[in-house]
Amino acid sequence: MAEESSSEVILVTGGSGFLGQHIVKLLQEKDPKVREIRILDLKPYVNHLDHKEQKLMKMIVGDIVDLEAVREAFRGVDCVIHCAALVSYSFPPDKEALDRVNVTGTRNVVSLCVEMGVPRLVFCSTSEVTLTPYMGGIHAMIINQTESKALAPSCDKGWKLLLPGYPASKLGAENIVLAANGRPLSNGHGQLHTVVLRPTLLYGEQDPHLVPSLIHLSEKMDSSLVRFGGSGGRQQMTYVGNAAWAHLCAKDKLLVTCPGGGIAGLPIFITDDTPVDDLLIFAQKVTTRADLPPRCCLSRWYIPALLAYMVAAIIELVVMMTRIPLSVPPCGIVAYLGSIVLYNRLRASLHLNYMPIFQPDETYSRSNKYYTKKKL
Repeated sequence: MAEESSSEVILVTGGSGFLGQHIVKLLQEKDPKVREIRILDLKPYVNHLDHKEQKLMKMIVGDIVDLEAVREAFRGVDCVIHCAALVSYSFPPDKEALDRVNVTGTRNVVSLCVEMGVPRLVFCSTSEVTLTPYMGGIHAMIINQTESKALAPSCDKGWKLLLPGYPASKLGAENIVLAANGRPLSNGHGQLHTVVLRPTLLYGEQDPHLVPSLIHLSEKMDSSLVRFGGSGGRQQMTYVGNAAWAHLCAKDKLLVTCPGGGIAGLPIFITDDTPVDDLLIFAQKVTTRADLPPRCCLSRWYIPALLAYMVAAIIELVVMMTRIPLSVPPCGIVAYLGSIVLYNRLRASLHLNYMPIFQPDETYSRSNKYYTKKKL
């Protein structure tokens, strides 16, 4: 058993992406059980994190939507860590493209796991699948809630989510993955065991979306971001390296399965010890250095939540009439920035044996070096 466990072949879909790169790095540097890492992505893998490359790495360029083109990547694999996704918050959302990649692509991954006899599947979702307005209001209120309290809506009610488009597509993919848990493998050797991880908003090196978008917006507004959505919002962020570590913990824990036990078939929130703060204030902290001008400053005043939401609704109406898309949903962003988002990671601690391996001082330092570069 020990010999078998020291020779795992791991396939990381989306391994060239933000989270995927950090997962590959940790598989290389912190997982002695792994002998081969396969990376399936639309673009070739580049080691931007300068990690060691002592273990065999195979790069497969392919699209998970094209089942035939990626089939061989799954042959002989012990576990798939599925991170490949279309991350888009554009308004109006391109539902067809999101469903094509995030839902159909995930369905293909599940099908190939069953067909090729892959016994374990770890799926990266998002905690945003649980963000719904509190008591019919504008904002969400997630205060120290576990998975049994912060429930996701049914798939056909994805339109109720605070942020449209992307989270709804990930919710659809979640349902496919969780429903596949326990499905017999085609080779007759056991069953497919699946788990869904729901990290909060991720930050850190190679972040292509979250903080860079705020930096670009700040630069357009003469380095001063106007605060809107009220003064009471607090959002929970997670360092990408810790989220990556959680995926390795889940991979290993899926080996320990029994009827009605283990983590198989569960969704699990992933957080770390990053201080919970207003997202815009957080962006200011991780983009400020003593020896450089600040990249993301905030106005001292803010637009009240209700007024901001009304203006956002008018903007969305104009967008729908003119058909000129925006990169983010105005109402969704206002609602999110005014929300309190604080998840409890008890399930991850108890069932994954997950603890963050990077502490806030280090995560801020690493992230600050990345975000304060001249070009992102």
